[in-house]
Amino acid sequence: MERFTVAVDGSGRILLPAKVRKQLNLRKGSELIASLDSKQRLVLNTRAQALREVQEFFSSRRPAGTLWSEEIIQDRRREARRELDD
Repeated sequence: MERFTVAVDGSGRILLPAKVRKQLNLRKGSELIASLDSKQRLVLNTRAQALREVQEFFSSRRPAGTLWSEEIIQDRRREARRELDD
């Protein structure tokens, strides 16, 4: 893990070193998702990293060989058939 020091300015902003911004492909206006972990450490993620984490979280909870999107589509089709039958 690479460590570096950042300073907080009077407005509460931190400036990431150029090397880090380049590694993460951050440009002016890029947004990061900030969170505090269980040990009160500040964690910054790019949107792509956060999306990947969420996808991994849900993928690990679905039964093997099952697509939740297919289940949702099947549920919607059943609901539509029920509405037509009523």
